[in-house]
Parts: sequence; C-alpha cells; structure tokens
Amino acid sequence: MRYAERSKGICLMMAALLGAWVAGQGRAVAQPAFQTVPLPRLPVGVGQSVFDRPVARFNPNLPAELVIRNRTGLPLEYGFTDPRQKVSELPAGETLRLSNLLIPNCMAINTPMLAPVGYRVSVDPLNVITVEVRLVNDVSGDHCLDLQETGAIFVN
Repeated sequence: MRYAERSKGICLMMAALLGAWVAGQGRAVAQPAFQTVPLPRLPVGVGQSVFDRPVARFNPNLPAELVIRNRTGLPLEYGFTDPRQKVSELPAGETLRLSNLLIPNCMAINTPMLAPVGYRVSVDPLNVITVEVRLVNDVSGDHCLDLQETGAIFVN
C-alpha cells in the first residue's frame, strides 16, 4: 500500500473517531459489529438450510406412502433406522414404493460409495411422500429422511 493511500485511511479513521468524540460529548463509544435478530418463521420448504424447519409435511392421521426415485445414475442403499434395520438396494433409474410406514422413523438413503446426494421432497394431497434423490456438488449432501409423528419431514 502506498504512503498516500495509507495516510488517507488513517486520516479518515481519525476523523471518524473525532466525530464520535464530539457527538458523544467527550467520549467515543464503540458500536457492535452486528446485531442478533431472531429468524422469522418461514413457510415449509423456504430456507431449508436452517435445521429447525421441515422441508415438507404429511398428514400423520392418514396412511402415508413413501416413493423414492433414484435419479443419481448410481445404485442407492436405503434402510429405516427402526428395529428392522435392513439395508436394501435401489438400482439407478428405479422407483420404490413403500406403504404401512412406522412413524416416527428415519430412512437413510445413500450411494454405496458415499457420493453426496440431495433429496427433493414433496407430499401430494393423497399423503404420498415423494423423495427424488440426485447427486449434488456438496461435500456432505443429505443422509436421512426424518419422518416425525407431527407430520413434519426433516432432511438431515
């Protein structure tokens, strides 16, 4: 940095401090760098990177069906974390339909080689939960579809 630019910056900083001193009646008061503001309650699916918001909702009082569409071009491994704990495979391009879901429950859906995947989740009026699984350019990706007894669906 050249001397002229540096001294200009120092002069501006001194002017700001002097202005704060004059305005503050003889004392300069530091201002906080940022202010913490509570997050607004956004609709389902907005701001999905915030962990406390569901990506979708289903009606927990009606039977639900789960549809998984493999759009990764790779085979997927999937399994519920309930007592069954059975891992199954879904070939590339295939669609899986499951009914008689135990709720609450989590379903892990991954590629065997752990390539990062993303879930696009939707629920239709007939209470069909559709999860479209695609490869993503993200280090972590999605790992688990969390179906809660309240009807909220979270992606972890």
